[in-house]
Amino acid sequence: MKIRIGAIGPRDSLNQIKEVASADFRIELVEFEYFHRDELEHIINDNKYDVAQWIFSGQTPYYYALDKGWIQENEGFFPPLYGIAFLGTLLKIFLERKKTTSSISVDSIEGETIQQLLREYSLTTLKIELFPYERKQTYVEIIEFHVENYKEKNTEVAVTCLLTVYEELQKLGIPCYRIVPSQLAIQTVFNLLVSRATSQIFEKSKVAIIGIEQINKERITALNTYDAKRKRLTLELALLKVAEKLNGVLDSSNEDRFQIYTTYGDFELLYLNESLSQLVNKVELQTSIELKIGIGSGHTVYEAMQNVGHSFEEHQKNQSKKIIFVNQMKEIMNVFLEENNNFTADKLPEAWKKILEENKYTPIIPAKIYFFIKYKKITSFNSELITTLLKNTDRNTRRILNEMEQMGLIEVTEEATGKRGRPKKIYSIPNLSEM
Repeated sequence: MKIRIGAIGPRDSLNQIKEVASADFRIELVEFEYFHRDELEHIINDNKYDVAQWIFSGQTPYYYALDKGWIQENEGFFPPLYGIAFLGTLLKIFLERKKTTSSISVDSIEGETIQQLLREYSLTTLKIELFPYERKQTYVEIIEFHVENYKEKNTEVAVTCLLTVYEELQKLGIPCYRIVPSQLAIQTVFNLLVSRATSQIFEKSKVAIIGIEQINKERITALNTYDAKRKRLTLELALLKVAEKLNGVLDSSNEDRFQIYTTYGDFELLYLNESLSQLVNKVELQTSIELKIGIGSGHTVYEAMQNVGHSFEEHQKNQSKKIIFVNQMKEIMNVFLEENNNFTADKLPEAWKKILEENKYTPIIPAKIYFFIKYKKITSFNSELITTLLKNTDRNTRRILNEMEQMGLIEVTEEATGKRGRPKKIYSIPNLSEM
């Protein structure tokens, strides 16, 4: 089985990444060329379920996507610029210029990496003006750094890791060279991504069994035979729809408990779109039957079944919980399943409750946004993410976010202007980590 890895970068970087990937039988590479980091959001969100991992051309697009919450740390990486890449660029400068170059400006590489290289190869006489990498630096700041040093005659050549900076400096007539990752660095990252994806695939292929029991069995039993059977068939039909969403199989052979057999990966995928608690609430409304859910996961059906049993044992100890998940480590996964149950106003921070009450604003949607952002540890977000969360229209989402902004619940951190259309606001929740 080949691992599908999405490659994001400018064309020249993609060609180099493709060359390494073509020699690795484990990898199926999917290329995504981009010219500006504003394109990253659509590339990642439109293709996140089609690839197992992401390889970025450099640290700038990787950390930008990470900071925006479009990927998690375990979903991708970039080839670091080891000393060999910098050394190769220096050699190219000396050969092409055919004269001694004694001063250069460099961006986006750690100072310690450069100093170690200069010491190791006795190049300490080379004067270097360094613009160290910082996540929030802009292309404009980097370009100005190189231009200023060149105009002040502090440097003779600019060395950059960024294609946009390289192209702009060339237009300005400044001698410029671009550092690209070595094939060794790319292969090292591929090894990491393949190992990580293989582990995740193994994790997602675990068995997950969802047990469903009726809480008010006595009431159903008290009905006459036809009514009781009708109730059970209605429940079975509703649960069959849940099983279909999980790509699972519904087992209704047990009189006391329905069971849905699926994989952890399918269960997790469903959770990203609709929580199990929401589905259970729908079933209860359709059937007028109160339910309790016990879920078990494991590497085998037997192990998962054992953990379903443990989850119902926990129900006996704590009957206030409707859904209990026991994983293969015999751990009760409360947070994972009950996150959506926490989308309630009474569990919001006091400051939020006070503001919503003062403005006579219904707290359901603000609470859902708050707990989703906090649970996912998202530092900033836009209207498209919230539209997906609320299953809403873009217009309604923008209205809700504007109202929350006016109340001071969220704030605009920046406005990203695309090639067309209105500027896209980027929001954050003030002091979220302290709440």
